[in-house]
Amino acid sequence: MGCQHLEELYELWWLGALSEQGSLDLREHLARGCPHCLARVREAAETVYLLGLAAKPARPHPRVKSELLRQISRKAAPNR
Repeated sequence: MGCQHLEELYELWWLGALSEQGSLDLREHLARGCPHCLARVREAAETVYLLGLAAKPARPHPRVKSELLRQISRKAAPNR
């Protein structure tokens, strides 16, 4: 996979928005030590971090929060 195909993926990778295959492809490319992509991934990490700082905190509706916590708890519990 050439670098030109990866240019739009760095931020998505940090956000966890890539498909499993896309993430695997990017990680394999980075493991080969491509200096251009390694530098761009570092820049993308900074961008995603600063984006998170710029966002205003959101308070979910109590019912939404309750449902989310219930789902997390159910998935975290060992299978019975």
